[in-house]
Amino acid sequence: MNRLEIKEKAKVLAKEHLKSFWGGLLIIVAITIVCTLAIDLLINENSILYSVLTLVLSCFTMTLQIGFYSYLLKIIRQEEGNREDIFKYVGAVIPLITITLLVMIFTFLWSLLFIVPGIIAALGYSMVYLLYIDQPDQLPMEYLNKSNEMMKGYKWDYFKFSLSFLGWIVFSIITFGIGLIWTIPYVSFAETIYYVELKKKKEEFTLERK
Repeated sequence: MNRLEIKEKAKVLAKEHLKSFWGGLLIIVAITIVCTLAIDLLINENSILYSVLTLVLSCFTMTLQIGFYSYLLKIIRQEEGNREDIFKYVGAVIPLITITLLVMIFTFLWSLLFIVPGIIAALGYSMVYLLYIDQPDQLPMEYLNKSNEMMKGYKWDYFKFSLSFLGWIVFSIITFGIGLIWTIPYVSFAETIYYVELKKKKEEFTLERK
């Protein structure tokens, strides 16, 4: 994978769509803050209802995040998309929770062997949600298997790719968070482009073998 090329594409997209990126992300942040405040003000934090509503909110927020990444995928693929895509997966909360639980369980089980196997497992499952966006009609376990298959031979490459953003994270810290205005969209686009390019590469390789 050409990491430099991916990062250059991400820089261009982050610059061109900075306003729309933050417009969409702030919708999620605003909804989360308002709902959290409402729960804190209206429900006793020691009650079972408080715990249940907090869990429900976390699940709801997760579906919005998946919707947001579907919006980024459309931008990258030059498809027509809008901020309504953020709410596209609200009704898919059960399969998304199932996928999340499976990832957590298998990553934990691998972590019991040692830290490194746990990290390798996490890298193997790193594409599950983007795969779900592209094919939302599969069984939850299939996304884990497909992600693991996709990442074969690329786990170390993706690990190095992720580490290459450490400088931007440090920059965001020393600027007291101001740098996040650029870093978050840049990294988000880069990670999503990596998925798109890797998926394309794997599909081409499969066709060549036939």
